Amino acid sequence: MTPSDKKGMNVDVPLCFPRYKLMSTLRILRTRLDRLGVKPSVRRGQNFLLDRNQLGFIVDTARLDPGDIVLEVGPGSGFLTRALAKTGALVFAVEIDKGLLPLAMEETRGLPNVVYHFGDILAGKNALNPEAMGKLAELMELKRRQAGSAGFPATPALKSVSNLPYSAGTPFVMNLLASPLPWKTGVFLLQKEVGERLCAAPGGKAYGTISIAAALAGTASVERIVPPAAFWPRPNVDSVVARIEFLPAPARAALPWRGIRRVASAVFGARRKILKNALKGVYRDREAAEALAEANLDPECRGETLSPREFRKLGEMWEAERRQG
Repeated sequence: MTPSDKKGMNVDVPLCFPRYKLMSTLRILRTRLDRLGVKPSVRRGQNFLLDRNQLGFIVDTARLDPGDIVLEVGPGSGFLTRALAKTGALVFAVEIDKGLLPLAMEETRGLPNVVYHFGDILAGKNALNPEAMGKLAELMELKRRQAGSAGFPATPALKSVSNLPYSAGTPFVMNLLASPLPWKTGVFLLQKEVGERLCAAPGGKAYGTISIAAALAGTASVERIVPPAAFWPRPNVDSVVARIEFLPAPARAALPWRGIRRVASAVFGARRKILKNALKGVYRDREAAEALAEANLDPECRGETLSPREFRKLGEMWEAERRQG
């Protein structure tokens, strides 16, 4: 589903904050950055969200409760981090830029429920950083020990809320969907194109691997479009607030993630080819046509028309073949 398809959604959301307040926030931010001798990194896609009402919308969309645990990727200015922590949730913020870390820490000074981790949230393209995930697991265990005490739910919810750098948006969300941790909700500020791919249906140009993963591992929606003027530096494209409701961890763990990635990579790397040709070489012990016949799929169709469930079936067959080999 694209933003324009979502019933009742305002696809042309104006700036929510008065311009003079945006400029005031920008002056504060630039003063702090100048003091640290830091500039936004174009390579890392660092665009700071200045509009505090847009920040509030992101936090409201996550529906946070005291006792929730929140993973934030790229705290940057700390504006969103502070807003998340004010809900009473425990915020685990992962920052790759050592120069920006003091900026976020200054913004959240005095808030005991914020834990920072310096490092990359990704360990390559297809995995989350095990060190960061290990620390997050430790925080989850700490919360479990507090379960049932005054002010804490019996089972703390694990969520992820972030203004994701454009360079990390797709791989992070893809790996989060495949993560074995018990994620409940994700709310992300993403490049509009990535948000559209996240919610895309079979057959369209935006449909791809992340569309399949999101459909199999949960339910994704685009909640709002955010214009470039809400950021500094201004990006060249619109952004969106996207929300994911995750399936329970056991259901996601049962998905053939390696197989789905392998099959989808072959299919979307050859969009103009019919399915049996796109999958040549994928099933090493037999012809692609034979595998497609077993899956009751038309070998002459275009791969991008397959449903997420059909990609799952092909992924299961690929993994089964590897286990037998």
